[in-house]
Amino acid sequence: MNAGLCLSDPHPDRAGDGSPIRTLSAAHYAGRYRLVDFMLSNMVNSKIFSIGMILNSHYQSLIGHIGMGKEWGLARKSGGVTFFPPYHADERKGVNNELDGPLQRAAEFLAESNVEYVVVADSSVVCNMDYRPAIDSHRKSGADVTAIYAKKHIISGERESAVVFDISEGGRITGVERASNSSETVNLSLGSYIMSKKTFITLTAGEKICGMLRFSRVLLADALERLTVLSYEFRGYSAHISSVETFFHYNMEMLDIEKQNTLFNFEGRRISTNRRDSLPTKYGKNAQIQNSLVADGCQIEGTLINSIVCRNVRIGAGAVVKNCILQDSTIVEKNASLDCIITDRQVVISENRGLMGYRTYPVYIERARVI
Repeated sequence: MNAGLCLSDPHPDRAGDGSPIRTLSAAHYAGRYRLVDFMLSNMVNSKIFSIGMILNSHYQSLIGHIGMGKEWGLARKSGGVTFFPPYHADERKGVNNELDGPLQRAAEFLAESNVEYVVVADSSVVCNMDYRPAIDSHRKSGADVTAIYAKKHIISGERESAVVFDISEGGRITGVERASNSSETVNLSLGSYIMSKKTFITLTAGEKICGMLRFSRVLLADALERLTVLSYEFRGYSAHISSVETFFHYNMEMLDIEKQNTLFNFEGRRISTNRRDSLPTKYGKNAQIQNSLVADGCQIEGTLINSIVCRNVRIGAGAVVKNCILQDSTIVEKNASLDCIITDRQVVISENRGLMGYRTYPVYIERARVI
């Protein structure tokens, strides 16, 4: 039996959608989805039904979204999803490493199970992947760790958090680096690593809490000389959400039908999410929609161009929304004008207001703000 382990965002003060109130795993994507949906779906599609979530803070939205894991087939007697939050009494204070050890609790949980291999995954990476060929390759190679990567260009907004591998001719990883400012194709880590549970426990010994950046740039990098770390290339669509710029850029890529199909229809694998019983979206007689993704439960009376709209959004008559991402329950009142704007949940844009950002610098509006 194999298990999955998600190392969630280690710095939740600035989530991928700019929100300070939810961990990165719970950020929205393509209207109906959350980032964690892709990691959970990849695990389940790979017949991995025992998944642990290493949490940091601001995780209420994430737990509420996953629940018992029913939508992913994880509501089961054996296995399922297990949350490992930090323990501390005062939420206003940071994590106390002397008292809180969610990573060590997860390691103890794995040690007591009959798990053979562990897939350590980053839920801020969007892709549609079957881990089984990579696990088979890892088993046959005899490697200590297999790291999954993609050859691709990276955008400026992901350079700070990108992990780049140096790979020898034999496929062995010889170095872990930060991304340079060049525009060359790089071997970009997808934040997925395969190893035995013994290797994982040894590699993370003494770590109370550990995010994917520290795991890749410190723990794995320091172990390259004593462990055999091999690479496995993934050739499908992938995106790493790590900043407001990457959140905007990669969401907007979903307006390209070819890229959308490559992600959601890749090799017939389904991406599941938490379904809601919402009414169909209602379009007014003067509504104009061009090249946009609109979730259910919305009411559109105005103009929507090149935008992504999450559930229960209202756009009033005469309003013009271009190149925007409007998250749950946003209200755009009559005759308002938006261009390159990201709204968090329950934002209200008042009548006749005009707001404008740029594709390389979208304006983010915090949750429940009235503008």
